[in-house]
Amino acid sequence: MQATCTGEPYILRRTKHRSHRGTRPVGNNGKVFDRIRRPRDVKNPVTPPLLRHVVVAGGELDEWVAMSSQQWDERISLLAGVAAAHGARWVSVFPFGSRSASETTMEPIVREVSGVRVSVSPHADGRRRIADTLRGSTGVVFDERSVEELLHGEAGEPDLVVVLGPPDRLPPSLVWELAYSELVFVPVDWSDLDADRFDDALGVYFGRERRFGGVDE
Repeated sequence: MQATCTGEPYILRRTKHRSHRGTRPVGNNGKVFDRIRRPRDVKNPVTPPLLRHVVVAGGELDEWVAMSSQQWDERISLLAGVAAAHGARWVSVFPFGSRSASETTMEPIVREVSGVRVSVSPHADGRRRIADTLRGSTGVVFDERSVEELLHGEAGEPDLVVVLGPPDRLPPSLVWELAYSELVFVPVDWSDLDADRFDDALGVYFGRERRFGGVDE
């Protein structure tokens, strides 16, 4: 199933079965389902979800490498400014896909702007990113919590993943991040992402009731 909402961006909620030693409910294995906002009950108002960590997935590595330092400064400032206005403290940026990290000389970028830590990671294959992270770790007992800490540190798993592209494809650069995060698809190219579209995507998140992979009863 697929939800098409009036206006942009499109909205899709995806769950993926994975055990977790916390209190988060687990959704059906690999099920993709519509996330339709229900009218709020006046007697039982829905508390808006908190937003701490946002992931943006868009563009190809060739586009990223071609960007100048000034263009990256402007893009990072844009993302940080909008995220800060919504209370987020971390923004992670990944390409949608294409070449692997070993095929580009681009280095990761980490900046702090407006109180928001923005991390740009040129990994097009999420599986390889996880494998490389685990391979470089010693003396660690691997479980869901330790892997999360290795991948995201203090930021933790993302609350929201903003995908730049049509709502019928998921970015191969993300694997772990798709289990419990809310997904918002913005049908624009990486070069066309502006503050208004990014602000709208974050606004969609605050209109949802998060269930961390659970389904409506």
